[in-house]
Amino acid sequence: MQQNSEILIVTVAQTQLGKEVLALTRIRMIIDTLRSAPGLTTSRFYRGQGSNNSTYFLMTTWEDEESWLKAQERHNPKHLLLDNREVLATPPEQWVLTYAWGYRRPLAPPTLASAHLVTIPTREIEQVRQNWLRELQQPDLQALLTFSFLARGITDTPTATRIAWPGTIINGRELFKQASSLLLAFYSWSNEIERSEFIINEHYQRLEAMEEQADSARVLLLEAL
Repeated sequence: MQQNSEILIVTVAQTQLGKEVLALTRIRMIIDTLRSAPGLTTSRFYRGQGSNNSTYFLMTTWEDEESWLKAQERHNPKHLLLDNREVLATPPEQWVLTYAWGYRRPLAPPTLASAHLVTIPTREIEQVRQNWLRELQQPDLQALLTFSFLARGITDTPTATRIAWPGTIINGRELFKQASSLLLAFYSWSNEIERSEFIINEHYQRLEAMEEQADSARVLLLEAL
């Protein structure tokens, strides 16, 4: 597991059909609230492409566990969404993750993206993570990406938000590592040509094959808000 203390929070919301305009307005208000949160280091916000425009994908990175714990009262994305439940089709999903690998090529804004949420048995996740990293670290694959990362995590619960609460008997990071069964691979591109070339790359094809062997895999096609 990565040595730095940053915590990544990923939140997915499905809004009701027929309430697209109101939902987008509420989501933008939530985004404005999140961007003012103490302890927030980065934030990226996406919406599903085409007919999936009722899907919202929110990524916030916090300085450490303490910053995330302090955010619970006013700046937890899931709680902010639940305060606007009249536009939601289902309760939002949220995960607590740590980065396993990240790559930046800040030559152009990442306007298109895909998020791959893959569930792996805990006894196998470390080996799968290593296999995933071997493909992601290939230079020809990296050259096709604007921004991407691989993260490992667990579903956000009251226990998950206290993974490093002072005074715990078991080391919080070790407990997190033992419980995590989710890999999130996030890829983004500045245009459709880059994405098309990425999809046919042999290393990405191997990553897709790994996803097919997972317990479950969900792919969200996204565009930047």
